Amino acid sequence: MSVNRRPFTNGLIAILAAASGLLLIAPATASKPVPRTITGCVFSGTFVSSDGYDIHPRHADGREVDLGSFEGHQVTISGDLLPGDAFIVKKPLRDAGRCTIMRPR
Repeated sequence: MSVNRRPFTNGLIAILAAASGLLLIAPATASKPVPRTITGCVFSGTFVSSDGYDIHPRHADGREVDLGSFEGHQVTISGDLLPGDAFIVKKPLRDAGRCTIMRPR
């Protein structure tokens, strides 16, 4: 009496093929910080870039930058843009005087 080994062999080949495919997948890597200098205005304690994006700058330790003293002023911020639109300040903020634009809606 002969034993049919074909189903076992096909199953084993399928498992090995799937396992080898998993080995070829490279681990996902996060993008690196990108140095940026952003100019905008401070409205109601929020920094709004000249492109109209709300930016929430933080210090390297995660604390939010206090923008209260820059209310209504144009400010230039230099630092690193991280994945998820996090912005880490690397240099002191530069005050360029009163903001001359209206807050974008």
